[in-house]
This record gives sequence, structure tokens and C-alpha cells, in this order.
Amino acid sequence: MPMRQTLMLVAAGLIGGLCSNLLHAPAGAQEAPAVLRAQRFELVDEGGTVRASLSAAGGVTELRLIGHDDDTNATLRIRRDGSTALTFHDAKQQARMVLGIGGASVGGLAFADAAGNSRLALGTDKAGAPALTMNYASGKLAGIFTVQSERDAAIILNGPKGDTNLALGNSDGRPNILMLDDKGVERMKLVLKEDNAPAWTLRDARGQARLVAGANADGWAGLGITDPKGTVRTLMFSDARGESGLSVSDAAGKSRGALAVTPEHKVRIELLDDAGKTLFVQPRN
Repeated sequence: MPMRQTLMLVAAGLIGGLCSNLLHAPAGAQEAPAVLRAQRFELVDEGGTVRASLSAAGGVTELRLIGHDDDTNATLRIRRDGSTALTFHDAKQQARMVLGIGGASVGGLAFADAAGNSRLALGTDKAGAPALTMNYASGKLAGIFTVQSERDAAIILNGPKGDTNLALGNSDGRPNILMLDDKGVERMKLVLKEDNAPAWTLRDARGQARLVAGANADGWAGLGITDPKGTVRTLMFSDARGESGLSVSDAAGKSRGALAVTPEHKVRIELLDDAGKTLFVQPRN
């Protein structure tokens, strides 16, 4: 029997049954709506081509919408564990955008390139903390912007190999900038301390601080250079009173010489031995 005749007979049967129920129903009675049950439904266009389908099998409920090029354009899936995903495909059946929520209530929106590599994602973790991630074409993480609490936020940038090179953020509400080498060693850090005084640190390949600079809230500013063991050997400074100077120390951290200009524009030079005794001083008073 032709499909059109079959559909007409089915429709006639449904209508006839419905009319019969209405005619024989008691006055004022409300019948439950008719329920049509199946594991799969298909919607076809005027040419008989399937354009949408709804199915439930294997613990997955799926709604597919198919474009006129006969390729799947969108799919909505709900799995047994409660995870839900809405996926948009291109003409080559490649998933390009996915919007979903996992069984652990982790939700997100992801974008992929034509090769199927995830390039951009926006989502939240179990605690609801948001994160925006971007990937290189290789799939390596290129950058992430995340907020972990009410006082912690970070932007992290990685190199082509996925190694973190740069991090900018608020740590407990204090802004900071970190730079790391390709081995993951921190080489530079700039931070605002609790009194809003800036501090800058440069480190060697072992992570040892070699240069430290800062400006305190009381008006003192300085630059210290350390040896490989972390001892400050050279210090340049300027304070709020207008005095500025330069001091050098030995490996034990003892001052051995100083050059300073006082607020009165006077120059003072002092040299000390390893016991701290003055070897030379000018002026003497």
C-alpha cells in the first residue's frame, strides 16, 4: 500500500477513535489525552527525506535535526547519568560547537575547528567557578582565565608545548604577575603587598632570587642584588627624607662599604673591614 494511503488510514483511524470517545463519554467527563508510544520517531519533508528524529535507546535520549544537505546539523542527547549535550555539526559531520552539562553538574560551551580540535571552551566546575580556556591547534592549552573564589582570579598563558609562561592574577585579592621559563621555574614576579607597596623579584635558572626591588608605603625605595646563595651584596636606596645611597656587602652579608648623599646634599663615604671597623670615612663628622 502506498505510504500516503497508509498515513491517511492511520490518521482516519485516530480521528475516528477520538470522535467515538468524545461521543460516548459521559457529560462533563475529561478523558486523558492520547499517548503515542515508540522508541523512535522520524519527521520527513515533502519528498519523504528524514529531517528530524527522536529516539530513546541504550540509556540515551536523542533528538537529531538534519539539514537539507542530508548532514546532521544539530543533536541533543540526554544520557542515563543526567548529562546533556547540544552539538552543532558542519557539512562534514564534524562537531564544531557543544553546549552541555555533565552528570556532576559541570556545564560548558566548547568550540572546535574544522579538524575537530577543541579551541575554545567556557564552563564552570563542580563549585561553580567559571573558566575560559583556549587551545592551540595541536590541542595544547594556550591560555586560561579562571576565578577560583571571591578573591582569587588568574589569567594563565602557555607556550606551544603547553608549558606555563605567564600568569596574571589576584591571589587573596593581591594582584601579581609571574613569568616562568620553559622548565616551569619562576623567573620574574611582580606583586602588590598588603600595604599596596609594589615588589619586584628576578630569579636565576635555579629559582634563586637575584634581584629584588620595591617601594614601601613609608616612601623608601630600593634595589637589591644578591649572590647565588641569596645574600644581598649590593643595595641602592632612596628614602622619604631625601637620602639616597649605595652599599656593598661581603658573602656573609656584612656591610663593607657605603656611599650616600644626605638630605643636606652632603656626600658620605665609608669603608669597613670584615669585623665592622671603619677603615675609611669621609667626612669624619
